[in-house]
Amino acid sequence: MNSIYPVIKYLIAALVLARTAAAGESSLTMTYQALDGLGASSIHIMQVACHDWYSHSGQATAIGLISAPNVPPTNNPKEATDDINLVSVCGLRFGAIDIGDPQAPLELTLEASKFEIPKRIDHDRDQVLRACLECLRLTLPDRLRATRVTLVCTESNRERMTRIISEFNAHDRSTPFFKTDP
Repeated sequence: MNSIYPVIKYLIAALVLARTAAAGESSLTMTYQALDGLGASSIHIMQVACHDWYSHSGQATAIGLISAPNVPPTNNPKEATDDINLVSVCGLRFGAIDIGDPQAPLELTLEASKFEIPKRIDHDRDQVLRACLECLRLTLPDRLRATRVTLVCTESNRERMTRIISEFNAHDRSTPFFKTDP
């Protein structure tokens, strides 16, 4: 009888590891990104597919993927190597609570401590921030639709960014916050 206990412990450990491995299974997740128009002086809000390694985690992973780098497929891979996702290249990051936990307080954050417009980007700071918030609005699951965004940024950006975040928090999320040029 004592010899069965090590076997049971082994089976339990194997089941726990198998469940953990399955939770890390990847899939494609749809999100929205603010893409540079590549010289067209416009920002394109586009739905994009991302390779999501945590899609089965219960997290709102599409929100974090708004900030994922985006180097689109090309017919000239030697030249077209730049990330065109403005959220990513400008150093912005979105975060959300675990929406699978009904006890967790609802929370959305915009980490903008590293917000900077690179020289190669020809867009105004306010335009970029508004476009990024539009991506968030389009990506939000129902549970987070009315949740206020909390801003984390440097003191030098606080006044300007707080004004736009406040405007977004007061905005009707069923209507566009940022519209691209036709």
